[in-house]
Amino acid sequence: MDSLAERLEFSVLIEDASFHALSWSVQTEVDDVRLHNILRRGVSAATLDVIDRLGLAHATAPVRTPAVPEASMEQRWCVPLRVAEHLVGYLWVLDPQDRAGPDTLPALAAAADRAIHVIASGAAPEDDDRQLRDLLGRLERGPDDEAARRLTILARLPDGALIVVDEHARRDGWPLPGGLTAHPVGPGPGHPGATSGPPLPLVELHEAVRRARLTLQALRAGALLTRPSWDCLHGWRMVVEAPPGLDPAEIHPGVAELHRQKTPDLLITARTFMDLGGDVQATAHVLHLHRTMLYYRLDRIKALTSVDLRTGPDRHDLELALRLAAFRDAAAG
Repeated sequence: MDSLAERLEFSVLIEDASFHALSWSVQTEVDDVRLHNILRRGVSAATLDVIDRLGLAHATAPVRTPAVPEASMEQRWCVPLRVAEHLVGYLWVLDPQDRAGPDTLPALAAAADRAIHVIASGAAPEDDDRQLRDLLGRLERGPDDEAARRLTILARLPDGALIVVDEHARRDGWPLPGGLTAHPVGPGPGHPGATSGPPLPLVELHEAVRRARLTLQALRAGALLTRPSWDCLHGWRMVVEAPPGLDPAEIHPGVAELHRQKTPDLLITARTFMDLGGDVQATAHVLHLHRTMLYYRLDRIKALTSVDLRTGPDRHDLELALRLAAFRDAAAG
């Protein structure tokens, strides 16, 4: 704040929209209004009356306010601070000697830009990175309208900005735990192919993170997707959204029999055969098996699970159970 005051060559103070002082420079000049605000963290009724009378809450440009002796208020500049047309605070520049002319307006505009950072972070501008991490952490834990509002201001996002979460880091993204990256996007098609799928409102960052993590877990479980994205899970949505208390064996007990085998050969064969739509030739090629060995394994699977993977009516139940088991196993991946 002192460096900002030095650039303007005036004493400055920043308030939020409720007229609570947030930050101020060393006060080389002060009047009763400034002193009251700093010491009591608020403004008097007389000052509020002046602000209302001058219509400062509706101003869209710097306003030179006259001296108001009855309110012990010296002449000053008031710069309403707005983000996406929403009033978020005020920058006050004390000028009792009337030294600031029209040529000061560009400096006031630049000062207002810095002041918005102070309001968003609740701290000095150099703390922006820490504040960004804190706000992202709050939004990752759950819906938080206040955190979303402050993040919109801090990051200078447009009103109605949306969010996606990707596995791969990009220069314009915000790093999240687990190697994920959040990317703010504007209304529209957003970020095609994002791991979290279609953009969500900023306040729903936690849901975008959840979707991205579940998508990556499904991929580790062997999901064959056209793109590594939530909106390409299709049938796997039934797996990733399954209730935590649902045991795969409740869908089909054969999954437990396959897991009890000494080697995973039959388990892998069953998964691969069903993922490839029961195509014997494709399965044999992928597993590097002779067809005779593949038929032998299919018969073994039928003997253990009572499911004929080629024509059995309950083969889809076993497939879903196997997918859910693999998904749960991939949670630690």
